[in-house]
Amino acid sequence: MKKLSLLFTLSLVCSISMAQVDRYWKLQNYTNPDEIETITESEISEEFEKIGTVFAKAKGVTVISAINSVNNRALRKLKTETSMRGGSHILFLNETQENNIFSKTTAYSAILYRSQKLDIEEFKNLLNANNYSFKLSRKYNRNKFSHRDDPINRPLKNSQWNEPYLKNGKIIIEITENIGSSNRLIKYEVIAFSETQILLFIEDIPGIEMRLISLERT
Repeated sequence: MKKLSLLFTLSLVCSISMAQVDRYWKLQNYTNPDEIETITESEISEEFEKIGTVFAKAKGVTVISAINSVNNRALRKLKTETSMRGGSHILFLNETQENNIFSKTTAYSAILYRSQKLDIEEFKNLLNANNYSFKLSRKYNRNKFSHRDDPINRPLKNSQWNEPYLKNGKIIIEITENIGSSNRLIKYEVIAFSETQILLFIEDIPGIEMRLISLERT
């Protein structure tokens, strides 16, 4: 009986924790992985902004792994990175699949598009009028099984960030952070923002490892 009670308590804690995590990734101009849509070339219009390309690969844990499961995991990884980079739609470029007794592997590549463009002046006004804290980090590595969410909980001082600017159509903000024993100026891309939250993207290892950072208004 005690074991059942303990399992129920742990389950409740985990569900509350996941609910709290999920709310940090729900913004009006941000698309979650399960909301990413697939489009064809004929559906691309002026409202879509091309923001880059993405690649994802998944392998079966064993040679008897179901290929459908491998396909789904590769697609989930593709949509996770698309979402983190600020995309809302994907145009598939290529799909490769190995399904034999030696290998169960699926790989996808796609072009990313965003349907809602961000206004830098609106972002500047929001940033200047409010105070923010680092709240959550979503870390993703193309070579890993899935992404990971971790709490941060540290304030962002107004003196830490420089005036945002545009580079290749993207809103960039530079933030001074303490790394180890020294301060470093870190460049982030602004992915989405609302009245209460800002999402920032950074590639720690280009093309391999990346993070999505949630800032919340205090």
